[in-house]
Amino acid sequence: MRRGSSSLFILLGLFLVLAAAAAFVVMFYAPGSGLSLAAQPAQLPPTPEPMVPAIKAEIDIPAGTVLSTTDGLLKSEMVPASQFLPDLNLASLEEARNMVVTSDIKANELVRKDMLRKAGLSQKIPPAAPGQPSLKAFPIQVNSLSGVADLIQPGDFVDILASFNLDVVTFTPGAPQQAEGGVRIDSIVERTSNEGATKVLLQDVEVLDVIKPAPPAEGQTEASPPPTPVPQGGEGQTTPPPSTAGNTLNAGNWIIIVAVTNQEAEVLRFALDRGIGITTVLRRAGDHTTERTVGATMRILIDNYGMPVPSFMQVSQQPATTVIEGVPQLPQVRPQSFAPTVEPSNP
Repeated sequence: MRRGSSSLFILLGLFLVLAAAAAFVVMFYAPGSGLSLAAQPAQLPPTPEPMVPAIKAEIDIPAGTVLSTTDGLLKSEMVPASQFLPDLNLASLEEARNMVVTSDIKANELVRKDMLRKAGLSQKIPPAAPGQPSLKAFPIQVNSLSGVADLIQPGDFVDILASFNLDVVTFTPGAPQQAEGGVRIDSIVERTSNEGATKVLLQDVEVLDVIKPAPPAEGQTEASPPPTPVPQGGEGQTTPPPSTAGNTLNAGNWIIIVAVTNQEAEVLRFALDRGIGITTVLRRAGDHTTERTVGATMRILIDNYGMPVPSFMQVSQQPATTVIEGVPQLPQVRPQSFAPTVEPSNP
């Protein structure tokens, strides 16, 4: 009897252990229980889609619009990467600059590359103001000194100066000569001099494009600098080196394309054909004022700006003082004597 009771207790204990194990398994895998959530892997939030920059239209842009500037027309926004195709959409505003819109673009629409094409030079020429002559493109070859150190960009405005020299012949009365028979003969003395002048020819001229020499091909050295120009037609006058075929330019020279009227083109062509030096002056952005100038000559520098001259100056063709409206005239005073002084050094 004692042995049977002990066996019963053992069987009862095994049953209780199996029942507890079964209950634990049921509770662990039962859906909706706290234990099942704790045992399953944690559910992470979905990875956010990356954003990339893309170009959109800021307003409705009709076909034929030249994007000489993107201000007020295009904008850069971040869009999901799934909406941006690198081979189809634009990623930067520079990709659209100086392009022509080939099909209408609606506001906030992504700009596609097939909606644009490169603008020709004729499409970059601005329309003429009402009642004013139309503008045309004119090329001017410049270098670092005449082209503002290669700082001029398309869309800038410049003034154009001309500097030239002229051979001047001055006739003055000479000492009378006595001929045979006591006849008096008046003589004339001829003096040759070289006079220079500088004048602003054109003001507020828009630069349409800048053409620079092509970089040397791989494995080739940079082209040698152009030969020194030979003086032509007077001291200080130079002519540019002969142009090369095609669009090739010598190193250190480039071409700016400016918008001028026919009359302005005639003035520039006349000056360039005679070796007159052309220099550009870059304007501040937004500056479209014009000013009256009288130019610069040796006489103007002496009479109006007090430039000193040596005592052996040649006879001038303008003996009287030149007074020009708007140019300050300094009082005529005798120059003071000057002698250098030496300050004693401190011990």
